[in-house]
Amino acid sequence: MYNPVDAQFQAKAMRAGTAAWALQRLSGLFLTAYLITHLIVIGTVVRGEGSFDSMLSKFESTPFLVLDAGLVGIVAFHGLNGARLILLDFAVGLRYQKALFWASYVIAVGVFAAMVVAARNLL
Repeated sequence: MYNPVDAQFQAKAMRAGTAAWALQRLSGLFLTAYLITHLIVIGTVVRGEGSFDSMLSKFESTPFLVLDAGLVGIVAFHGLNGARLILLDFAVGLRYQKALFWASYVIAVGVFAAMVVAARNLL
């Protein structure tokens, strides 16, 4: 039986509004998981300076630098898409919501790429 709720989440039927909604939720979940992880890492300072320094030395490797660049890209997307949603709540730019979504996506990808280049220069 056809269920229109299921149909809107299929890849070929997904519109920009549904994609923006899903990506906003996923980026929010990622940022929440990052915050929890960050608090756990900062909590290692209680165990002493040596424990904290050894934990931080693990995060200076290449995979973690790429993840940090991804974090900045996700924060950029989440913030820009959130600003887009606030504008839409006040009925500003209703005709341009698809373009605003794609602009926030492209800017976030650009920020991620710039951060990867910056991380490469740190190595």
